[in-house]
Amino acid sequence: MRFSLDAVELVTLPDTGEVDPEALPADLWEVIGTGGDRFRDWFSRLCLYLALRGADADHPRTDDTVVIGTEYGNAAAVADLQRAAAEQGRRLSAQFFPNAHSCAASAYVNLSTGATGRSITLNAGPLTPVLALWHALSSFTRTPARTGHVLIGEVYSPESRLDARHHDSALTCRSGVAYARVRADGDLTAAFDFAPGDGTAPATERNGAFATADYLRRVRSLSPGEHVVLHCGGSGGRTARLTVSRKRGTHG
Repeated sequence: MRFSLDAVELVTLPDTGEVDPEALPADLWEVIGTGGDRFRDWFSRLCLYLALRGADADHPRTDDTVVIGTEYGNAAAVADLQRAAAEQGRRLSAQFFPNAHSCAASAYVNLSTGATGRSITLNAGPLTPVLALWHALSSFTRTPARTGHVLIGEVYSPESRLDARHHDSALTCRSGVAYARVRADGDLTAAFDFAPGDGTAPATERNGAFATADYLRRVRSLSPGEHVVLHCGGSGGRTARLTVSRKRGTHG
């Protein structure tokens, strides 16, 4: 698969239980706006912020593909809905419901950027970074899409953090979302391998945003003829490998 990588960004949030306004991007509210914000959770806000910054300036309707790779996604919005339902009963606003499901962030991104192509929200555990990039790049061969927006990460709510530690307390859980904008054609070539491995690439961090951003930054710095490998592995011998090479004679 040939492609170009136009942008790579990573936004993180401190894991203090409360979001510190000083830790947020300075232009966050300018970019995403405040209309209807009371129903968004921080995962939706960060995904929307990164995608809007990475979209065309006037946000026309396009065939762009949006792929979001996340384990917990909008879990905070789901938890807020449950708390509100317990407190308000029949008085609960119907506006809570469309914002409290696993792909709410994807809906925000597609509607706000005008993307009308494939919209995918996936959870492949530790393999999520590779699977998300595969879906984005494969869309170029199956649809009219020429641009893909890839968002990978987590914003851990108290509920999702508790669940994550229950399943594997050894993995670090940091909140952050990585963004990449990829375009069809270019001087980069991606090769994917999903064959069973020997389990020698276990994850040390539950959130794949950090590994994704680090890897894609290395991709952008590749010299002609060089390549770099992203190897994700999990329990049960499951592995996924992505090798990106830069064509000889070019440099982006």
